[in-house]
Formats: sequence, structure tokens, C-alpha cells
Amino acid sequence: MRVVLFANETEQYAGVRHRALWYAERLAVDGHTVRFCPTAPVGWWRRLYRGKPRVSKLLYLLLVLLRRVAQLRHVPGADVVFLKGPLFLYGPPVLERIVRLLNPRVVFDMDDALWERPAYVHSPFVGLIDYAWPRKMAGLARHAVAGNRVIEAHLRDHGARAVTVIPTCVDSARYTQKTYPMRGAGNPVVLGWTGIRDNLGYLRALGGVLAELSREFPLELLVVSDGELELPGVKVVNRPWTAAGELAALQDPDIGLMPLEDTPRARGKCAFKALQYMGAGTPVILSPVGMNTEVVEDGVSGFLADTPEQWKDRIRALAADPALRERMGRAGRARVREAYSFETHYPRFLEVLRSAAEDTGR
Repeated sequence: MRVVLFANETEQYAGVRHRALWYAERLAVDGHTVRFCPTAPVGWWRRLYRGKPRVSKLLYLLLVLLRRVAQLRHVPGADVVFLKGPLFLYGPPVLERIVRLLNPRVVFDMDDALWERPAYVHSPFVGLIDYAWPRKMAGLARHAVAGNRVIEAHLRDHGARAVTVIPTCVDSARYTQKTYPMRGAGNPVVLGWTGIRDNLGYLRALGGVLAELSREFPLELLVVSDGELELPGVKVVNRPWTAAGELAALQDPDIGLMPLEDTPRARGKCAFKALQYMGAGTPVILSPVGMNTEVVEDGVSGFLADTPEQWKDRIRALAADPALRERMGRAGRARVREAYSFETHYPRFLEVLRSAAEDTGR
């Protein structure tokens, strides 16, 4: 097959790497002709957008838009066109409609509740986002890929022709099993959180719990992100995310955290933070929101924690018991290898592309 894969961000973003780039690379290995089209080179994003003034960000967005228009030349000759999220973040799906006119064999992918406003994003451009994009795409594409059942239900409710649920997967060959060193008395228990700066608010809401626990025993919070966090009364180590350091960032903590608020946007998340830690063998504590309740069997492959008291109890239990951490970490990794690995879901992804390519309807 000749496949064009559009990604809605640069390769810095986990969703792009795990829902588009990995598949592009595997398709190429299997002999398919693949054109991978991210929004922009990572260098553009670093020089013009990340932490830059508004004028610089506007220039970046203009360059992205021009680059997108240029990328449309690859669409007509493809057997199938895969869209990982919107082609341009702001405004209606004009580019998507052009793609549909050039080539009706379109598959689109969603791994977030894009019809809901994000909780902690305060960009001046956020009001320009078209929150009806999922509904509009449901009527444009031949097939949709949903990261979880919440997204699947939304797309089916809005008339999607075909929807396949494929979770955001972990590369089990790359995410190797961590070791479980015995920490000496007085050494801090390391809690971990990884994600983009826009989601740091979920972790900040746990600040009171972590401050109280920090008064009980030595504790360190490792935050791996494109942003930084400070929490009063908590020792926070901020580590910039890098591709080379990704595995270490998942293996270094004793416990991985994924706190969420129970909101419509959060219910549409794909539990990927948890799956990453679990894939590396790090035991996790999650809010019982959305897909989080599917990936973890409470008390076996991880812990669920809803109230502040539950968060404190679960962290205390794992902090005090290295054997429990290892047992739960190994169970979590086994769960990921069984149900959330690329090896499990790549054949299903390939079948989605083939069915769209062979569909002769308009």
C-alpha cells in the first residue's frame, strides 16, 4: 500500500510517536510505501513556539499552515490517507475537506476528547479551536480509530461509518523490565509523573497530599515534561523530556502517578501515562477515571485512588513495601504486554488501513 500519515504535532509528542510514527516505521519495514507528515520539524517548534512570545508563535503557526498546504501534494496518489488528529489545530477542518476531495480513502484517529475544552490550557489561541472537529470528521472519513470506548461512543453517536478501538500502545521490545534496587534507610522514595506542561495542573492538584507525605518520610517527585513544577513542601526534580532519556524517566521512579479530575475531557484520555510506567515495570497509582479503570486491576497490576486519603494510603503502602512494588510492577508489565502492546494491535491497525483502501464508496 501507499500510505500517507499526517500527525497533528511534532515528534516531541507521545501521541504522535505512539499513534503515528511507530506505525509509519513498521509499515515501511513491511514493504509499504509510507509518507510521514508531522506538523513541522522539532527544531521549528523549539525555536519559534516553545516558551516564545505571541508574535513568534503566530509565525510558527503560519509556517505550519503553509507546510500543510504543501504536504497535500502527497494525497492524490495514496491508497489510504491517515490523519492523526486535526491537520491544523485552529479553525474548521478546511484542510481535511480538501484531503477528502483529493482522496476519499481517509482514516482519522482520535486519542483525546477533542470535543471538550482542555482543563489547564490558557493559550490565547484556545478559543480558535473547533471543538466540533470530531463530529465533522465522523461524516468525512471512511473509518475512524478511537483510543478508547468513550471516544468510540462519541464518534458512533455522530454517524461515523466504521470505528475501531485501538489503544495507545507500548513497544514492549523497547520498554524493558526495570530492576528493583533496595533503597537504603533514609533514601527518598521517588514518585514519577511524565507528560506535557498543559497537564501539570492534574499533578498540582495532588500537592497537598504529597506535602503531607513528605513530612512523614523522605519523598522525591520526579517530573519529566516540557514544563516545570514547584510544589510547596515537596522536593521536586524537574527533568526535561528527551527521546534518549525516555526509558530511564519511566524506570527511575519507585511509583508512577496519574492523577486526573473526573471531567468529560479527562474521561476521554487513553491512560497512556499509566501504560508507559507499567510497560517499564514501575507500579502505578491512578485516578479511577475513564480508561484508567480498564488498564489496572486494583491491588494487582496497580492501585486506583480517588480521595486524598486513598492517595495517601496507596502511596504509603507502596513506599513501605519494596516487595509489593516489585510484584505490582511485574504484574503491570505483564498486563501491558498482553493487552496494550504494538505487537498485539499492529495487525488490527493494518486491517483498518486495508479496509479503507479497498472501500470503493465515496
